[in-house]
Order: sequence, then C-alpha cells, then structure tokens
Amino acid sequence: MQETHLAIASIPIQQWGALYDEKEALCTGTIFQELNKPFFAAEIEKKSLNKAKPKSEEQRKREEMLSKIMEVSFVLDDLTLYLDTHCQDSQAMDLYQKKSQERKDLKQQFAAAFYPLTRDCIMDCKKDKAFCWQEGPMPWEGACV
Repeated sequence: MQETHLAIASIPIQQWGALYDEKEALCTGTIFQELNKPFFAAEIEKKSLNKAKPKSEEQRKREEMLSKIMEVSFVLDDLTLYLDTHCQDSQAMDLYQKKSQERKDLKQQFAAAFYPLTRDCIMDCKKDKAFCWQEGPMPWEGACV
C-alpha cells in the first residue's frame, strides 16, 4: 500500500480574549467567545423545559442559588482547561482565584440557607456547628432541580 497523507491537522493556540458572562457561558458551552463555533445542523429550538407546577418561594430561591453555583462552577471548569495549556496567564489566574472564592462563598450561603452541597459545607449549615449532612432533602424529594 502506498503511503499517503489524507489530512494534516492544524490547531491554532488559543489566546485570551473576550469572555461570555456566566449564564451565557453555561448555555453556550464555553466561556471564550472565540471558541463558540455552533453546529447549525445540530441546533435545537430552545423550549421551556420547566412546565411544572408553580414553585414555592423557597424552591425558587434554592433553584436560583443552585443555578448561580452551577454557572460559576462551569466558568472554573473552562478556566481549568485553559490554564492547563496557559499556566502563566496572569489574567486567567486572577479570574480563577476570584471565581474560586465566589463559588466557595455561594456554597456557604446555600448551606446556611438550606443544606450543605458538599462535605466542605457541612459545618456551615448550622450556627451550633452540628454535623448536618442529613438536614437536606434527598434528590427524589424534589429539592434538587
């Protein structure tokens, strides 16, 4: 068989650039605007998936806080991937540290208001510093949406 080259891959090195805000980044799948290369054939019409019964104020607040934690966590995940190849980028490191602290604060606020999400927050959910892992509802009880 004759040796032939079918293709040669060329992958440009990613540069730091404009970033999406957290909510848009989570919906888009990247924090970097230059990496947003939508596949038009795969675009799906956005539909409201939340056609459930009306929510209590507590449930609405819980979901709002969980969404914010999820958005900040996604930014941290994307920054981690970027920093794997750009470990000297001071802008990215500064943003990573800022978002890490923001995520920690959000998880502590959530634990104080509802129940701990991770073992790091167990002692943050009660003023008396009791072990409160069992305080939160189970996912099948409807609290984690």
